[in-house]
Amino acid sequence: MGHTVRSQRMAIDIVLSELQGFAGALRQEDRRLLERLLQEPLKHVGAVSNAGSINIWAMILLSILIEQERRLTALEKKYDRLADRLLPQ
Repeated sequence: MGHTVRSQRMAIDIVLSELQGFAGALRQEDRRLLERLLQEPLKHVGAVSNAGSINIWAMILLSILIEQERRLTALEKKYDRLADRLLPQ
């Protein structure tokens, strides 16, 4: 008989579903933030699969960090453009 190999997507889904108990114990505002953060790894499933790592947690955290860095960089660029227009040189 053959063995069933879990896909990285399945592994990510399992970890994310395990976190639902934690999310349920949070205050509503924090729960919404956590749920938003936990959507980020789904944007990087292809990269996680390509990495072939058995350490799914590391890949999930890195995916979240990448997306947070993307948001921060976008905000910094918007701030710089706004500051250039509003602040005297």
